[in-house]
Amino acid sequence: MVRRLISCGMYSFSDELKLAWQQLFGVFIELLDIDDNREIIVRFDSDQSSLRDPTLFFGHTCGYPLMTRWKDRLTPFCLPVFDLPGTAGKLYSSRFIVGARSGITSLADCRGKVVAINAADSNSGMNVLRYAISGLKPAGPFFSRTITTGGHLHSLEAVAKQHADIAAIDCVSYQLIQNHRPDLVKQVRCIGFSVKTCGLPFVVPNSQDTDTAILIDRLNQALTRLPDNVRQSLHLSSFERVVLKDYQGIVDLETNAIDSGYPELV
Repeated sequence: MVRRLISCGMYSFSDELKLAWQQLFGVFIELLDIDDNREIIVRFDSDQSSLRDPTLFFGHTCGYPLMTRWKDRLTPFCLPVFDLPGTAGKLYSSRFIVGARSGITSLADCRGKVVAINAADSNSGMNVLRYAISGLKPAGPFFSRTITTGGHLHSLEAVAKQHADIAAIDCVSYQLIQNHRPDLVKQVRCIGFSVKTCGLPFVVPNSQDTDTAILIDRLNQALTRLPDNVRQSLHLSSFERVVLKDYQGIVDLETNAIDSGYPELV
């Protein structure tokens, strides 16, 4: 039996979401009509370790590590398109959130505060916020402290519990969290949106000869065959082709922040 792996950990932080993605990929695998001696399994790894797995079929990652760490190993071929506030086709943004009872009304009010990020190499949790702060010309450290939480859900929790004053939350993650934990989201409020960049891509290994057009077609067919409630729980509208240059804008944000004298979110 030849094992192949689909890694999908970016928007699957609850059991309900994992089940919905599993249903989508189950239909997708049936539509591929692959040989009986090949087994495709789905893994939900938020730490992205599966992207190094030699049996990787395709995976899901963030555009920032794609451009800074993965592009010599992985190639983007499509992305899930969501119909949500803060998205526009292939583009998405982050919500800048603060505590519901906080007196903060703008990014400028966050000088000297504590910021929570999901990861140092996250576009939606770090890079777009760094770019936004660089526009304030901080001329040195802006925040008093940066804490790394390991995920958007944990960053939102940190702000809700007053362990941090502000965080940038991917707008898709924000909606999914609101769907599953509305009481938590009531403890924060949005003070603005980040600039939009290309959304989180599905990627294939560069060493793998894959007809990605077939994968995209089968993903879209699978989406249309899902029960309405499953499709709506994911907020998915389609899968659209992307290429590496679609993510250059993410690198441009980093370059702009560096040129503005604000190379690190501190």
